[in-house]
Amino acid sequence: MPDTSNFNAQAAADESSTPAASVWPDISGVPTTPVAPPGGMPVYPGDDIAGVPTTPVAPPGGMPVYPGDDIAGVPTTPIAPSGGMPVYPGPTWPDCPIYPLPTPTIPIITIPSVTYYGQVRFLNASTNGLSLDVYIDNQSVFSGSSFATVSTYTQVSDGFHTVTVRQTHGQVLYQQTLAFVSGEKVTMVLLDSSGGITLTKVSDMGCTNVPSGYGCLRVTNMTYSGSSYDVRLFNNQIVFAGIGYKDVTSFKQASAGNYTFFITNAQTSVTSFNELPVIIFTAIVGGCPACTVANPLLTYSINIRAGKAYTSYIIGNPWSNLYRVYTLED
Repeated sequence: MPDTSNFNAQAAADESSTPAASVWPDISGVPTTPVAPPGGMPVYPGDDIAGVPTTPVAPPGGMPVYPGDDIAGVPTTPIAPSGGMPVYPGPTWPDCPIYPLPTPTIPIITIPSVTYYGQVRFLNASTNGLSLDVYIDNQSVFSGSSFATVSTYTQVSDGFHTVTVRQTHGQVLYQQTLAFVSGEKVTMVLLDSSGGITLTKVSDMGCTNVPSGYGCLRVTNMTYSGSSYDVRLFNNQIVFAGIGYKDVTSFKQASAGNYTFFITNAQTSVTSFNELPVIIFTAIVGGCPACTVANPLLTYSINIRAGKAYTSYIIGNPWSNLYRVYTLED
């Protein structure tokens, strides 16, 4: 049998000479960072690296919460939620006070009140023999009036106003709420009615674009129901034809000068086509001895001045002995 003692002794010697397994160094005392489980979020119970404070990490979609300082010694500011406004419980930076923002002042502009006015006057054409007073909204504008008297123009604000006519110190004969227009001048004519008094409005506007050396003239019939008149010159030329009760003619241009007009009953055969388009004083100067107006109801004269407008009011009636033409400058 072979001698194996030497082989075994050599093997034993080789095994005893093999180096021992390595030993890991001891690293106790070095802080380690806990590792979050898969899908979880890291939790920091203390410092990550020795001596360096760590910041808690917010969950996905959430907002960071700062229980203390973010970096050692540096104060942190609370963060407002998405879409919200920051809230500052104290200074946002050391020793930096927060001042409230001033409330903006909105200026108030006061627009002054503007009142617009028209003008009105009153003509007494009533033949009842009574003294009449006129009020607008209980304010007297024409007192103690008699036939063929007129008030001055009174300002009246744009809008509706109550007009009252009463016998002086007596009963109310008329009361109505009427519309007045800013910028308009009117004459209100007091007329007889079955109930006492009525009013008719005549606008005092309309004479415009008058040539140099000319004025304007028109005529209105404020006498009695059923009446109708023609207005003629001395040579029987017709100036205005067929003026019915409460009618107001249009203005006609008239060269400046003195005129005499004749009022006759209207002729049914006469129309506006027979009227003079313009009243020309020079056309009638020189006279016409053969010319005449037969049996006029009324005759009146007027001095027409350049640039002025006139309205001749035929008022009254034949049976009252109050029958005339009363001309007013508008």
